[in-house]
Amino acid sequence: MDLTYALAIAATLAFSVTGVLAARIQQLDIIGVTVVGVVTAVGGGTLRDIILDVPVFWIADSRYLVAAALAALITFAFNDLIHRGYRWFLYMDALGVALFAALAVMKTLALGLGSAHAVVMGVITGIGGGIIRDVLLDRPTLIVSRELYATPICLGVGLQLVILQFGLLSGQQAVIAGVAAIFSFRAAAIYFHWHMPDLLTLSNRPPPGPPGD
Repeated sequence: MDLTYALAIAATLAFSVTGVLAARIQQLDIIGVTVVGVVTAVGGGTLRDIILDVPVFWIADSRYLVAAALAALITFAFNDLIHRGYRWFLYMDALGVALFAALAVMKTLALGLGSAHAVVMGVITGIGGGIIRDVLLDRPTLIVSRELYATPICLGVGLQLVILQFGLLSGQQAVIAGVAAIFSFRAAAIYFHWHMPDLLTLSNRPPPGPPGD
């Protein structure tokens, strides 16, 4: 098992755990927890592969699916204990997002598609599972929240593509650079509690009051 594959499995575990912990207040049963964990872990990559019309990665290699399901079940069994380390799992999640997004770029380019397609596939791979999870749980999705999630992916894969376009580094080195950039930005956002400004903040207007004010 090479390092990239091992990290991908570890990232799948982290996605599943954070997905289950995000659903903690929903009081799901063991089946619901497993579904949420698995969907969070493999949803983005599944959407990517369906759009690219290639074999879905977890069908080609069932260990991703097994890892996601086991992580969800373990989190269900030891919920309180694992929740104490939730912040550390967020950093693992950030590393997983970075790795899968950067690899999605290479997969897209290998199919002969352009840079714009690669950026879109990187974002879909990174946040797709979380969006499906939020829809299932009837909560605001990552796209409509102020969470710095998609922005680090766009900047990181953008750097990766510039490196590849100008031949500054090899393909593997470009992946490492993309992963490092995405992870660094996302980890800093977690640590410093950075969020995107909203429209009201940018316009310096107070939120509207009830009708008749």
